[in-house]
Amino acid sequence: MADRNDELRIPSPPFRVGDWLVEPAQDTIRCGESVRHLEPKVMDALVALARRAGEVLSKAELTDAVWQVPFISENRLVGVIAELRRAFDDDVHAPRYVETVPTRGYRLAPPVEWMGGEPAPEPGQESDFLIETADRTYRLREGANIIGREAEVDVCIASEWVSRRHASLEVDGDHAVLEDLGSKNGTFVNGARLSGPVRLHDGDEIRLGRGVVVLRFSSALVATRTESGGASKAP
Repeated sequence: MADRNDELRIPSPPFRVGDWLVEPAQDTIRCGESVRHLEPKVMDALVALARRAGEVLSKAELTDAVWQVPFISENRLVGVIAELRRAFDDDVHAPRYVETVPTRGYRLAPPVEWMGGEPAPEPGQESDFLIETADRTYRLREGANIIGREAEVDVCIASEWVSRRHASLEVDGDHAVLEDLGSKNGTFVNGARLSGPVRLHDGDEIRLGRGVVVLRFSSALVATRTESGGASKAP
């Protein structure tokens, strides 16, 4: 079930929900002597629900939080929720943990107590990272930021060298990871072509394809271009 490279998952702090201690870094939940291991996607769903415990997450919101892609078979999400309920010994007809809210989505019913820190930022919130092009600056958001030629992507680059969905830049707190999405002409960081996901650092130069499309990755905490009039794109 795990599609994403597990090494790139930046887990949230442990938290308590009901009788269970949830440890995202280990993909485990504990209650007394009982320890249960969750598939990574199941843990991702639990963390997403915990971030907004008591609120309803739509299926689209939960899908985006777990898979970071716009379209996933509803059966996959239903399967993840079913596994989560089994882990908690929850009853779909009388749920104590994961509630289905008809036509709306899912809700984690018990209150959540975070241990040793705050939860990771929710996907969709603005981050402290920027991508600068020749004529504008984009503020990246938490979660996946798609770079490409399509008008609907997060960072739109109008160039024949850029694929419609060229690369993904995923932000999780103070981490930002760039991955090529099978583009025709490749993605390069500081001159080296990507062969897998790469964590970015302030000042890294990103080149798309064989042309001269260059982006510069930077932290909003040290960048000054937006303060002097550079544009930013709202998430």
